[in-house]
Amino acid sequence: MLAKKIALGVGIAIVLPMLIHYGVATFYPEPRPEDYRLSAETKSLAHGSASDQAKFEQEQGRKGDELTAAEAQFERRLFAVAVPLGLVAILVGTFLSVQATGTGLMFGGIVSVCDGYFNYWEHLSASFKFVSLLAAFIVLIFVGYRKLERKGI
Repeated sequence: MLAKKIALGVGIAIVLPMLIHYGVATFYPEPRPEDYRLSAETKSLAHGSASDQAKFEQEQGRKGDELTAAEAQFERRLFAVAVPLGLVAILVGTFLSVQATGTGLMFGGIVSVCDGYFNYWEHLSASFKFVSLLAAFIVLIFVGYRKLERKGI
């Protein structure tokens, strides 16, 4: 019976972050690098005259900038969904009486929060990193102190 509980908890912890990530990707598709590749005609400019090479480099830079902007937009959306849902999963997992499900939600919530942060970390200001991580830390301390410590778990 313990093995089944562990399997259930681990399964929830693995599936929840994937569900959130691909749920966001369903409504806001992740940019695909192949959509930002240069055409064969543009690539041929790389071996042409100096002005052709300049056009090639300009187009290459523009495509790279478009891809970077599209990736940042997706990462922003993922952050905006994954972090709050992860925190909610942690709180819900704390209140569930079914231990394996609650534990799975808590671990899945933690991984979801990390997924949101890891993908968008470089775009966050230092003050926003601090404030949002402080909020996440407070939720974890609240869960640990109010719910788990009182139950004697």
